[in-house]
Amino acid sequence: MLEATLREAGATAPELERPACAWLRELKQIRRAAGAVRDLDVQRKLLENWVGKQMPGQDAAPGSSETIQPEMQAEMKQAEMLDAWLKGERKHLAQGMQKQVRKRQQGLAKGQGALFTAMTRVPLGKFMTPRSADAVALEEFVRAADAMPLLHAENLHDFRKATKKARYVAEVGAEGDSSVAKALKRVQDAIGEWHDWLRLGEEAKAALGQDAPELTAAFTRQIEHHFAAAVKTTQSMRGRLLGEWMAAKSPGKRPPGTVAPGDRRIASNQRSA
Repeated sequence: MLEATLREAGATAPELERPACAWLRELKQIRRAAGAVRDLDVQRKLLENWVGKQMPGQDAAPGSSETIQPEMQAEMKQAEMLDAWLKGERKHLAQGMQKQVRKRQQGLAKGQGALFTAMTRVPLGKFMTPRSADAVALEEFVRAADAMPLLHAENLHDFRKATKKARYVAEVGAEGDSSVAKALKRVQDAIGEWHDWLRLGEEAKAALGQDAPELTAAFTRQIEHHFAAAVKTTQSMRGRLLGEWMAAKSPGKRPPGTVAPGDRRIASNQRSA
């Protein structure tokens, strides 16, 4: 959200572009290291919740044991092994994150000071824009939609990343009370849930290889289910947001580099990752 705000401010106050980019470069390195740790936290929680749903009324931690079907026993044992592997990976990545924070701490503080100093020298009026946050967000969304007219398993996550700025701009401008922001969040959340399962499936293959056929099959079903749900939600919200953008624009006026979105639609071929 902060990055989106700074980049939007840079469009109206060019003198902020250099100090903002310098600071964001340092921040990006820390965010990347922290993001890898966060991803593993998300995957462990996802695994824990899935185990809990498979074994209602029992401890939701991998490794719970009671009289259950052989296939379920295999899944739970494999889930326990996966959780142990994820825990070890997180410990390793957390050390790398701490090292990156220490390495970047001085540069981050210096960049932040330079940015704040530059901001005090920019007249307040320069940060103002005659367009609403929703209008800016819709244009960002349309550009992303035109860049990826057909969505499938190979580019769905890229579409989520491309529309992230649009969501943040809408949320900042409306302070959470924006129908555009809410629609974009639904897209982000739906694709994010699918991508979390996709990553968990990849981690399972890396950790267990061919030794976890039951768990792999269960995860594949989850990935396919959440992919179908993500496509359905994205298709619905995409049509709605493109309609709002077209209604708000005068005929013949579109953001540079875009084309009429009327024929855009998401590919019906729901290929599994």
